[in-house]
Amino acid sequence: MTGLELRPLRREEVGWVYRWEMKETFPRAERRSLGHIRAMMDRGVYDGWGLFRREELLGYAFLWRGPSFVLLDYLAVCRGKRGAGLGSALLEGLQGRYSGAAGILAEAEAPEGAPEEEQDLRRRRLDFYRRLGFAELKYRAEIFTVRYAVLAWSAGGAPDETAAQEAHAALYRGELPGPLFRRFIHIPAPPEDNERDIL
Repeated sequence: MTGLELRPLRREEVGWVYRWEMKETFPRAERRSLGHIRAMMDRGVYDGWGLFRREELLGYAFLWRGPSFVLLDYLAVCRGKRGAGLGSALLEGLQGRYSGAAGILAEAEAPEGAPEEEQDLRRRRLDFYRRLGFAELKYRAEIFTVRYAVLAWSAGGAPDETAAQEAHAALYRGELPGPLFRRFIHIPAPPEDNERDIL
């Protein structure tokens, strides 16, 4: 798509995106606080990106950087702009920006165990990542009681799964107090009965 530019979000833009877009798109239970996002950005471990056409924000993403892998924490196209391929353009731009990392990790809610009407939406999200070169890893993550499929992309081909899993867990371990990490972060999550034939 022509005329699109991926650029870092300025501090005031992060606040605007959070208040006017993220609060409408992501449930409260899945949203970091604005203060936490800004604190992580100030520490240099969290990046905010906007996809713009001139000065119009079309989509945004936040990525959590570790020493080797980065985790795609949030990715969304702005309300009223969806369905035009902008999500793909945004993710392709991020792949270019982070091509030097060991890989980009993405968490998407796992379809198994979800109500029937929700399973299709979750499968479409997984398919979105697959179309853009992400591979589903052979482990699930359980983060604050939500079960996720984990996908990864690397400019050099399939990333090392063991290294990806270790880096994934290390991000949360380094950010959360020990008791909170042990209680609410399970990477890998133990398989559920309905997953044994999937993974």
